[in-house]
Amino acid sequence: MSVAMNEDFIERHFQEASFLWSQRDRAVNDPDFTLKDLAVLDERLEAQLDELRKSGQHGWTRCDEGLNDDIPGTLFAASVIAFESGSKERIERVVEASGHCQRMFRAAVSALGWLSDDYFRPLIKSLVDAKSWQHRSLGIAACGIRRVNPRAYLNKAAESSNLFLKLSAFKAAGELKRLDLLPVLQEHFKHDVSACRYEATRAALLMGDHSALDAFSAFALSEGKYKLPALHIALRLVDVSKAHEWLKEQSKIPERRPEMLMCIGIVGNPLYVPMLIKQMAKPMFAQMAGSAFSMITGVELGEAGLVGARPEGFKEASNDKPVETGKFVNRVSNLPWPDADRVEHWWQEKQSDFQPGERFLSGRSITRENCLWVLKNRNQRDRQAAALELALRHPEAQYINTRVFGPWQQK
Repeated sequence: MSVAMNEDFIERHFQEASFLWSQRDRAVNDPDFTLKDLAVLDERLEAQLDELRKSGQHGWTRCDEGLNDDIPGTLFAASVIAFESGSKERIERVVEASGHCQRMFRAAVSALGWLSDDYFRPLIKSLVDAKSWQHRSLGIAACGIRRVNPRAYLNKAAESSNLFLKLSAFKAAGELKRLDLLPVLQEHFKHDVSACRYEATRAALLMGDHSALDAFSAFALSEGKYKLPALHIALRLVDVSKAHEWLKEQSKIPERRPEMLMCIGIVGNPLYVPMLIKQMAKPMFAQMAGSAFSMITGVELGEAGLVGARPEGFKEASNDKPVETGKFVNRVSNLPWPDADRVEHWWQEKQSDFQPGERFLSGRSITRENCLWVLKNRNQRDRQAAALELALRHPEAQYINTRVFGPWQQK
């Protein structure tokens, strides 16, 4: 193979690996992706990475050049190759690149999560025991997503004076259900730094400490980057009347209507279905209302023949420029358009299967057995919801990660 052809070959696989990781980064939250779909996508990504591995030094040289682009997908690909190589020089390069911003840090952590145990376990010890807080932050965060307990290293990180390392430790503590660290978390419920309060209270709630709920709910009720992730947890923990009060307040503000519709899907109360159907008749809110309806009832609008035509003249946002209503970014361009009349007819026939006041997910009442069924059979959005329901209801149980390598999850 000529040098030019070899360079073209490497370039193609490098770019494809970067693109596929970016696609997977969206897919792990997508209502259109099942576990089977995710596994197929992950196998495609692994095939591209394997070609880079086979390219040896030439493959790494292209990865190294890509680190200058500050693109998460390219950092992911480079990080996998660097971590598997064991080369201190390569690892230093990707660790340095991961410190540029939160998106880059997350891509490097994702790469650590991608490694097989044969690579992960020897590497993780050197990371969590490093002098550099950047190395330790990556190692601690990777232990969190891999659900590997770093034991005393996590204790030390939680007590660190470095805020970024402390935040990584708090997040991992919640994912690992490290109940012994609750006292440390509780000391930070009123911390001056909002990020510290958020991660401390979130971790405590995952461990079953509901004394953190008031402080955590403040994030769900205020504007900011923690609002939506906080709503996903808080709405599952507050009582029915409190959840209804929150939804009612949001319904009064048109700009918050998409956010409210998402929240209805989280709450899962069939009492709100008639209101969702009314919102389906309004182009601006129809897709989000349909998504919430599917999350509660489990019906796939397309498969059930409940999809209508895209309203004529309605300007739909692209994935690159989503509709923004207030602080809530409403990414809906790939959601189906529900036919309100057909949905109404379906609901009249099926509503007796849904007891108002009870919470439902994917058409099933929220029990341990049903959540496990959802994890095996439903889409990524609902699988994430099921994993969170189980984690919050059973503080001693593992918080299942629905974002890890698809074939591992299938096994």
